[in-house]
Amino acid sequence: MLRLNKDVIFLKMKNLAQYLGELEPLVSVGIVEYQKDYVKRHAVEKLVELIVEIASDINRDIIEAEQSEPATSYFSTFTQLGGLKILSKELSDRLASTTGLRNRLVHHYEDIEHKIVYHSAGKMLKDYRQYFQLVEKYLQVH
Repeated sequence: MLRLNKDVIFLKMKNLAQYLGELEPLVSVGIVEYQKDYVKRHAVEKLVELIVEIASDINRDIIEAEQSEPATSYFSTFTQLGGLKILSKELSDRLASTTGLRNRLVHHYEDIEHKIVYHSAGKMLKDYRQYFQLVEKYLQVH
């Protein structure tokens, strides 16, 4: 079992908060403006990637400190945090599902549906803010 390095996690949390703050005004513009503005679309896509990746890194740090079984995917980092009761099952499932969007954006599995990205990013904002609060609470106790 590794020791929890709170300094590293707090730095990642700071970056996560920044990305969430940057995402908010981009998804508050309305779908019509979003679809017309390729700069906003690309920014949202990149922020979705960054948010999922940094949260997965945070998850891995916590999982390694809590247990010896490392996570095998971005998806499993969220479900394992649910298993550790750091996140609710419902929240961990919703967050785990965001890894699929990240993968589609990164690996270009299919054409990007801008409407889906826009609506997903808005939901992500709410869920990742809740994630942030729960991880922060976990760090205060450990």
